[in-house]
Amino acid sequence: MKIKEWWLSWGKNRVNPEELVDDTKVFKRSKLQTPPLPQIAVVVIDGPDKGREFLLTPMTMKIGRQMENHIQLNDPQVSREHAILQYHPKKKAFLLKDLGSTNGTYCNNRRIEATFISPGDEVKVGGSVLKVIALHQERPQS
Repeated sequence: MKIKEWWLSWGKNRVNPEELVDDTKVFKRSKLQTPPLPQIAVVVIDGPDKGREFLLTPMTMKIGRQMENHIQLNDPQVSREHAILQYHPKKKAFLLKDLGSTNGTYCNNRRIEATFISPGDEVKVGGSVLKVIALHQERPQS
């Protein structure tokens, strides 16, 4: 088929705007009911940064001495990139992973490679201890 023939056939198949019928369909949008994100923070309870608080956001957060880390600690026993907290949306929980640090990562006095953390847990990195706390707890309905 030559381009000229194709162009002519295409032009013949055009629809006149006056012949269009209004077939508009309306779809109802429903708001997705997403469960609330966890409101968790870590508080340094022992070490050079004692008293500092860090809010955990639903993303991967690095812990270490470097300025680029989300949780930067000024503890010489903490590696530059010591550990990470990975958020898992299906479980609505954070997975604490050691990044091969020299002094290790501990959760509730147990050395770990990876474990899920929850409010009340104590995480030890280097010479610093961080306590996991819930910022607000849902009240049971009476």
